[in-house]
Amino acid sequence: MKSVPAWRMRGPGAPEVLELFSCQLSAPVGQQVLLRVEAAGFNPIDTKIRAGLAAIAPEHGVLGVDVSGVVEAVGDAVTAFRPGDAVYGCAGGVRGHAGALAQYMLADARLLAKAPRSIPLAQAAGLPVPSLTALALRRRLNLQSQDELCVLGGSGAVGQMVIQLARQIGCRVVGSAGSEQRLQLIRHVGAQACLHHEVSALARSFPKVVDTFGGPALQQALQLAAPGGQVATINARGQHELGLAHAKSLTLHAIFILLPLLNEEGRDSLGQDLADIAAAIDNGEIRPLPVNVLPMSQVVNVHRDYEAGRLQQKTVLLADF
Repeated sequence: MKSVPAWRMRGPGAPEVLELFSCQLSAPVGQQVLLRVEAAGFNPIDTKIRAGLAAIAPEHGVLGVDVSGVVEAVGDAVTAFRPGDAVYGCAGGVRGHAGALAQYMLADARLLAKAPRSIPLAQAAGLPVPSLTALALRRRLNLQSQDELCVLGGSGAVGQMVIQLARQIGCRVVGSAGSEQRLQLIRHVGAQACLHHEVSALARSFPKVVDTFGGPALQQALQLAAPGGQVATINARGQHELGLAHAKSLTLHAIFILLPLLNEEGRDSLGQDLADIAAAIDNGEIRPLPVNVLPMSQVVNVHRDYEAGRLQQKTVLLADF
């Protein structure tokens, strides 16, 4: 056992429940690897877990789903990695898995892949949840070449990744954002861009629509979908009027990429997907997400800023212990 510093939630509540403490870690066994954390990627789900809105908090309260780092040691069943490998993954921060807001982290090797070589290791921590979610969206919608896709919230991390993965196979994509500055992010990854309120004014419908917000945006997605079309959302929480889904005979998909962490099904494919994303970035097929790098000691402020609507860029937290 070794004692390492980490950030935990001492219970559900406001950002102030996050505190620095000393965490006990054992040596890796079986499929586990011990990582020296480089950075933890911040995701909105972290705030929902901390606030008690998603009842999947890790037992010791250490949050941080996404991680990048260097392998320090491996369990006896691990063959894909060895000490010194730079890796990244969607590997913790939920029930059964301590998270990445720590100096060191035990992770299931199946939830990791070697990090892209062409970008800084800290930047890689911002990729797993957005890229894996985008891949799940592409598969669930069964996107094909020349499909027309609308992405509500195309300038966010998931939006940018799903646009790129759709464009990679030849889809025609329209993405929405809330400001001219954010429209530039959508154009940068190859999609037609328009403001949120302008999407409905296009006087057209789409066979496939992605909602990256939830709430009113999910209702807008149902309005934009063509009869017999498909709508996929990454936030189905709350109460929604589904009359349009019935009237148009729509198919509605809800995407939650953390299920492999919670129920252990599909872990091998998750790691392979991360390896494919890393290869696509290194080959220049996909642009990495731009990130704002902050020290991990700013985690409370990051949670505050996100909930106040002030966090405008994908953020990663550099281990600064």
